[in-house]
Amino acid sequence: MSDFGSLSQCIVESDSGEVRRARWLRGQALFASTCLEAAALAIVSLWPLINPSVLPSQPVLAPVPIFHSAPRANPELPRVVEQRRTVRPIPGVTMLHQPPRIPAHIATGDRGTPPPDDVFASNLPPGPGNGFGLNTNGEIARPAPVAHPNRPVKMSGGVMEALLIRRVEPDYPRIAIAMHLTGTVQLRAIIGTDGTIQNLQVVSGSPILASAAVAAVKQWRYQPTRLSGEPVEVETVILVQFQMP
Repeated sequence: MSDFGSLSQCIVESDSGEVRRARWLRGQALFASTCLEAAALAIVSLWPLINPSVLPSQPVLAPVPIFHSAPRANPELPRVVEQRRTVRPIPGVTMLHQPPRIPAHIATGDRGTPPPDDVFASNLPPGPGNGFGLNTNGEIARPAPVAHPNRPVKMSGGVMEALLIRRVEPDYPRIAIAMHLTGTVQLRAIIGTDGTIQNLQVVSGSPILASAAVAAVKQWRYQPTRLSGEPVEVETVILVQFQMP
């Protein structure tokens, strides 16, 4: 029994059916109000996207507040380091200095005899020229002739291969074919001023293949190698490869 005892059956509000019906009505009202608020919020949010004309033509910008920093009591100034550079005079060269003061008037009278033409050449230090490629007498200093070396000039095999104008392929020895012998023969060659093979030595390789390589390379011809316009002898390395046909 409830606190009211037997009187609880006489009160209308204490009926369980009426209580459930009242709860159901409150729930329906809460649900309806929630739906209406959500619909209103959606309309307010989506209406500017559907109708852009309701938006302002210019964006509204919030002003940025200006903050002033408090002034320092003793602001530190940047230190300026004074750099002193010592200028050492060049022996034999006249140094020009800035005048201590600028005259108010310019003298227009006779300034004396101009210095001779060789005053600058006389102040220059001793040497083959005055630094401009000229001697003291004004003539152009010609370069000394280049002495050609007595020994042949060494050149790489790749450079000399580009100058090759006649190449004779070696004959594959029959005994090497029967033995299935392959390999590379390295030769040291001296090429004369006319482009012919003057001297040929075997450095490495099979003796059977070396004889055929020497016989073929002796017939090779190169373009003359020139040094300062003059043909010179060249020492190079030649590689002859033997592969089975």
